[in-house]
Amino acid sequence: MKQLWGKVSLKGQVMLFTSLIVLISLLILSAFVAHNQSKNTREYLAEKVQISASHIAYSALIQDSLLIGEPNQELIDYVELVREENDFLYIVIMDNQKIRFTHPDHEKIGQTFVGSDAEEVFNGEKYTSEDIGTLGPSMRAFHPVWDREGNQIGAVSVGIATKSIQEAVLENQIILIMITAISLILGLIGAWYLANRMKKTLNGMEPKEIALAVQERNSMLEAVNDGILAINNRGEVLLANDTAQQFLRRTGYRGQYEHTSIDLIWPELKLQEAITAKSPGNHELIKKGDVEVIVTRVPMYVNNQCVGALATFNERSQLHDIMRDLIGAEVYAHSLRSETHEFMNKLHIIQAMVETESYEELKDYIADISERYHLKTASAVSQVGQLVEDVSIAHYLSKRIGWMEQMGVNVHIQSGIPWPSMNTDFIDTWVTVIGNTFDNAWEAMKQKEHRNLTLTLKQVGGVLRYVIEDNGIGFSASEQQVLVTTKKGDHGYGIANIQKKIQLLHGTLDILSEKDKGTIITVHIPYTERS
Repeated sequence: MKQLWGKVSLKGQVMLFTSLIVLISLLILSAFVAHNQSKNTREYLAEKVQISASHIAYSALIQDSLLIGEPNQELIDYVELVREENDFLYIVIMDNQKIRFTHPDHEKIGQTFVGSDAEEVFNGEKYTSEDIGTLGPSMRAFHPVWDREGNQIGAVSVGIATKSIQEAVLENQIILIMITAISLILGLIGAWYLANRMKKTLNGMEPKEIALAVQERNSMLEAVNDGILAINNRGEVLLANDTAQQFLRRTGYRGQYEHTSIDLIWPELKLQEAITAKSPGNHELIKKGDVEVIVTRVPMYVNNQCVGALATFNERSQLHDIMRDLIGAEVYAHSLRSETHEFMNKLHIIQAMVETESYEELKDYIADISERYHLKTASAVSQVGQLVEDVSIAHYLSKRIGWMEQMGVNVHIQSGIPWPSMNTDFIDTWVTVIGNTFDNAWEAMKQKEHRNLTLTLKQVGGVLRYVIEDNGIGFSASEQQVLVTTKKGDHGYGIANIQKKIQLLHGTLDILSEKDKGTIITVHIPYTERS
């Protein structure tokens, strides 16, 4: 049954439930009204026959006939006329001995009145009762007849057939049934209209679909690592996911969330301003206590009407960790591309030697590669890990130094206090500095027979110092003014981009070069542990 009911659409369920409620309500109401109508109809007819009996009892014609002691045609005609006009079953005039003076069946005139309910009328009582007479079951009204001196001289009994009462009740109930049927039809129309409105309001979704959508929404909200806060247009919180609640608890808030003003929870967020803002606020830096977060605030619209605002946020430290990982991955990818490029060059050389059958030269070349590989751990590369604590920079610098050594460059490293771990801004800047200065140094030395490179990494008085010196072709003072690389792709961004990067961190760049003697590039960038 449940499975069958589950297949019924929301519209069908609403119509069925509404129709059932209307039907049950109408049935209860109809039963109550039918009972009252039956009761009222019987009371009305009882009152009608009682009043008729009373009027007849006070008629002079009736009194005179009973005083004479015998019926007459005038009395019979009068009583029959009254009976027919009021659709009574009978009107019987009787004397104190229950002898009938009138009766619809003229043969029964002069006979004794039939019925055990006629005794009390001769004691001066007037009343109604139900009994079975010669004409069948009837409701009978009894009324005593007195003469002018107040002596009882007889009685009047007026009867209406029980069948007539039932017909009157049935007629009223038929009308009631018709009204009930019309009301049910109207109820069904109303249920259909209500079901359509509900379906439209719910965008045509069924209850199971709505429940599933809510569960999916909650799962998605809790799955994201960003904090999410939503408010209505009155500034009351509609939603705060687990990440947002955990963050707010860590920063000191211990109250409720839903239907609480955002100004009581996080006044610095100023989320209500997003409701009237013409454009969303992207990546704004906002503080909550001692914690800095990056916030995006946007208004929420339903049917082109702003109904509230939404804020997504993350702690700045977490974003820095993500950027650090991304830069490390980028550095690693850059190193892999460089090694792949070098490896392919070696394969081309080996292929050429094989094709020209220069086996002795090939043997020497492979021996040279092997020797360089085994000597690598004893080269300057092995020193980098001791000079730079930051893994991303150390890895990248090692790859660049190793490449230089493989290309026949004699690399010498000078050091002082090691470089510390850094945030993403510094890592990005130093990757740019190292990559471009090494590329420029190689371009300057690659035509030289003897290639020497000296690298200095120091930390002096809160300033990171980087000095790279080559014995390349150098350049004149005038050339320093237009020293901008023209290389593309993976080879760096040039001196101009180095200057742009270090200026953002309040650093300096110095270039000292002589034609055919070499170049010294010195970079200083202020650094503290809070940078």
